[in-house]
Amino acid sequence: MHIVVISLQESAERRANITQQFAARSLGFAFFDALTPRRAAHEVAGYDPYEFFSNCGRLATDTEIACYASHLAVWRRCAAGDQPYLILEDDAALSADFVSGLDIVAKHVAEKGFIRVSIPAVGDAAGVRREGAFDVRLCRRVPLLALGYAVSPPAAQALAAKGALVEEPVDKFLQRFWRHRQRVYALHPPIVGLSECAAVSAIGPRRRDRYTLSSWLRRVMRKSGNSISRTIANLAYF
Repeated sequence: MHIVVISLQESAERRANITQQFAARSLGFAFFDALTPRRAAHEVAGYDPYEFFSNCGRLATDTEIACYASHLAVWRRCAAGDQPYLILEDDAALSADFVSGLDIVAKHVAEKGFIRVSIPAVGDAAGVRREGAFDVRLCRRVPLLALGYAVSPPAAQALAAKGALVEEPVDKFLQRFWRHRQRVYALHPPIVGLSECAAVSAIGPRRRDRYTLSSWLRRVMRKSGNSISRTIANLAYF
């Protein structure tokens, strides 16, 4: 399984921190140079501000779109090969049992397609399989944060196909399995947390825009629609 860490080239402190963590575990990995806003425009199919506002109650920042585009580029790279990828962001903190947890993820990702490995821990889930000190759980509800996850080439291809247009942040897109049609599993307990580097966001501040009555109603309808879609998808599966 390839391990890829998405990181801005100029993020020296974050890169040094994650490099030290992998070296301590005698594991190899590769950096993927995170896209800048200018380069991101060539990776995504476009940005839909109407849909983004409906999903988030605000508009996207340029760095947020670049973050999304970086994940999208890695999905495409994974889809073009024959090996699953473990995708991490550079503010990740690897747990003491990271290696043993990674072995379990590598064992199951080809079958499951998509396995979260990071916080927050998944609460609303169905136990799938016990593996030593870990569970591989099927998520009924998927938490936010795209800090760490493993993806198989077929799942990466599906994500890239459904997610080429930016309509929400990347973690919200991954959360909505009824949209991209990939069931989301999670390793429990998680083997990746946030490092001290996460104290300062690489994306920067995100300002929530003032609601009008129509935009508020649109948000309410979207949230209700997502809840219904999630329920239907779970009922169909179980």
